[in-house]
Amino acid sequence: MNTHAERVLNPNIRKISRESFLDVTDVRGLLGLLLVDGSLVYYRSPSGGYIQMTITAGIKESAYLEEKVAEFKSFFPTRAEIAPYSTAKRPNGKQTTVLRFRASTNKLRPLYNLLYPAGERQITQPVLDILGAQAAAWCWAESAVIGKRGGAKLSRVGNTRVEAMRLNNWFELLTGARGEVKDYRKRPRISFSPEQTKKIQDALIQYAPKSRIHLFTGDVPDVSAIRSARTELLLGSGHARPEGSEAEALVGNRQA
Repeated sequence: MNTHAERVLNPNIRKISRESFLDVTDVRGLLGLLLVDGSLVYYRSPSGGYIQMTITAGIKESAYLEEKVAEFKSFFPTRAEIAPYSTAKRPNGKQTTVLRFRASTNKLRPLYNLLYPAGERQITQPVLDILGAQAAAWCWAESAVIGKRGGAKLSRVGNTRVEAMRLNNWFELLTGARGEVKDYRKRPRISFSPEQTKKIQDALIQYAPKSRIHLFTGDVPDVSAIRSARTELLLGSGHARPEGSEAEALVGNRQA
């Protein structure tokens, strides 16, 4: 253990210790993921309340979901696992099977307070000010669609034009790429020219999730390769698939 005298004589000891601490506790990548995907719901309890996080994905997105779960578990260890989930029956009687990861912990409360300042998810400037390239890579991996000519559209950019403008300015600050915010029927999107798209890809590729690397290289993905072997076993194992409404399921299942 370092004595006070050693710390005075060698101030770098304290600096190294602080940097190591930041490396361990830096959740900015996770913040970037939750900024545009998943849901956080606050539940009151006698102990002060906890946050339930839910992330879902289609069967073909299983490998990407596993990367998200690994990112979450690197900060919040939990026994919760990815499981098949059948949605409620539609009027035509059909259901859709998706993959779902759900975990509950009171340790998510600081992230909830940042991302849901008024009880609903919102992209705010204070949050963007503390995020960096790793978070931007998660945002890009989540919703970027690369066109045939090399341009791109980013769809999960908030619910309002103001939020989309903030995200656009943030990408420009981090990568030098400037997009154009366009209004669609429900939510805005950001469109990037081929030149601007290349700037983003080059700047963020070192932080890219492996299962979405094609969004940073421009290559066409092999869907059969992206779908993980683990999910194939999960879907074919014969486990019962939970059904029901999202609001009622696993409210008291604190897996942290």
